[in-house]
Amino acid sequence: MNLARGLMYLLCLVLLNGCNDGWDFSNQHHGKQKGSPQAQMSTSALSDALNTLYYLNIKDMTANDLPFASTGPGVARLLIPNKAFNGLAASQAALSFENNQPLTITDDGSSSSLVYDWHCYQSDSMTVDVDSDGMTVDGTITEYEYSNGCSASNHKVASYRFESAHLNSGFILDSGEVKDLLQHLTLRANQWLMDSMASRVEKLFGKAWLAQWQQASKNAGEDFLALDRQGKVVYDQLPPEMVDFNSLDPDAVLDGTVFGGGASASQKWCRIVNIPTGFDLDSQKVQTMIAVNCARSSKRYCEGHGGFPAGMQKANSPLAWSDDTYHNAMQNTLEQQARHKQGHFIVKSGAQNAFSVTPYGAAPFEGALKAIFGYTDVKNADPKSPTFNYAGTNSFVGHAGHCQNEMSDSSTTGLSFKVVTKNGATGIDFITQDFN
Repeated sequence: MNLARGLMYLLCLVLLNGCNDGWDFSNQHHGKQKGSPQAQMSTSALSDALNTLYYLNIKDMTANDLPFASTGPGVARLLIPNKAFNGLAASQAALSFENNQPLTITDDGSSSSLVYDWHCYQSDSMTVDVDSDGMTVDGTITEYEYSNGCSASNHKVASYRFESAHLNSGFILDSGEVKDLLQHLTLRANQWLMDSMASRVEKLFGKAWLAQWQQASKNAGEDFLALDRQGKVVYDQLPPEMVDFNSLDPDAVLDGTVFGGGASASQKWCRIVNIPTGFDLDSQKVQTMIAVNCARSSKRYCEGHGGFPAGMQKANSPLAWSDDTYHNAMQNTLEQQARHKQGHFIVKSGAQNAFSVTPYGAAPFEGALKAIFGYTDVKNADPKSPTFNYAGTNSFVGHAGHCQNEMSDSSTTGLSFKVVTKNGATGIDFITQDFN
């Protein structure tokens, strides 16, 4: 970067002080790092419905036995691989849901005052058979959004018709069918595994990165995913559109050359799976390079802020990791932590992005990829739109001013952070990403 351009960035950074303005920290459901039970289960509408049917069967209960969502215990997530069907005696339950009050679904079945944990179900008469080989379900169940109560006039979250559908102990639908009545399709045999992996991708890397994962996995076969011995969903046979991080040269990843150079980064950066998820620096270096170079593989619209004009930014060449740039960034990270606020307090590089969420009540990030690219919903996924930008709305790449830095003519980057436990979770925060 030339000096004049660098000075302009520094001027803009002054204008971006206090740039937590415009970030939306509300309703961000961060969880604990992998190793918690959540990492082994799906939290999709389908898995929640199946879990509810399973729970009521093994507890010999009906929906009417459960109290109103916030007043007492609800449904625990017990439909867990390698555990749910072990040694179960055969049992059958006839169940129905009247959509007259919400029930809570939480990991341990505890009551919850969060509407996010409340579920409204309506069904016909359903039969649920459970034994050590799995569960078989017949009947139709619909979930409605809770909105001032449960009502069939509320938004439909999901609706499934189970036709002698058998979920085996490997969590594969190996006989019968499940019809998605809202999407008008028959679910895949490995749908539970797909949903479980999708839940993990969203939790660790954000909604916008999940959209990239879904795009890359749409042609995956039934052998795409499997359960390991611990009951964790893992990748088995990847489709050609996906790249296994474990097959890459880690030094070339950090150099930005793993997919070659050129005028724009390769879109393969957006298709990497088995991404390291630890809070150690080496893992976060990798996440940083994947996030920024995925962003630079495509044009995107960046909104204006201060001295940063709005406009479509061209795709750009991949960046390399720089330890010097990282050490520059760390000085600002330490200052953010000391002041317990977000800001550009020490700028020693050509450009700088900063992000702190725990001082404002949010849980820390699961990693750099989420902060840079994946945080919250996709901004605009339509490539024909003049404001096309498929990054997360509240990520660096999706946010005014920060977006321009991610797409700039820099050649190196470094991202610093502190590992913190705050607001119910452990993760990284007081993030600073510098560019040179």
